[in-house]
Amino acid sequence: MTAIRKFVPADTPTDIWTELKLPNEDAKIRAIVNSGFRVELLSHAAKVLGLSFAAVVSALGIASTTLARRRKQGRFNREESDRIYRLIEMTNRATGLFEGDKKSAVRWMQSSIPALGQKKPIDMLQTSADTLAVLKLITRLEFGVHS
Repeated sequence: MTAIRKFVPADTPTDIWTELKLPNEDAKIRAIVNSGFRVELLSHAAKVLGLSFAAVVSALGIASTTLARRRKQGRFNREESDRIYRLIEMTNRATGLFEGDKKSAVRWMQSSIPALGQKKPIDMLQTSADTLAVLKLITRLEFGVHS
């Protein structure tokens, strides 16, 4: 006779906010963005995404001289932090689209997408309008609207 085993669910994938040790609460994250993300967050985000630090800095449009100044100051300014927020949120939403598969989500973000005019989602972090277009596309795909 076989012993009855207790069901143990598989570990649920953590979202990127948890992996980066950031709050996933609107008011708290807005306060952090307004005060500026700590510089260390960027290298941690690159690691979590599986991208090179240089690729992330390039996608965010942060010049090397600016990065050097921010390292001395310890924090990014509000505008730079907002772009970092966009990267994190886009990754979070894309990961949800790919049912928790972050590698596939990041691969998708690095691919030219016809619905975005052949642009890569990761290259659309510079403006809120571009990022919003990506987030709207993700929503349409989640609901099966392909046009």
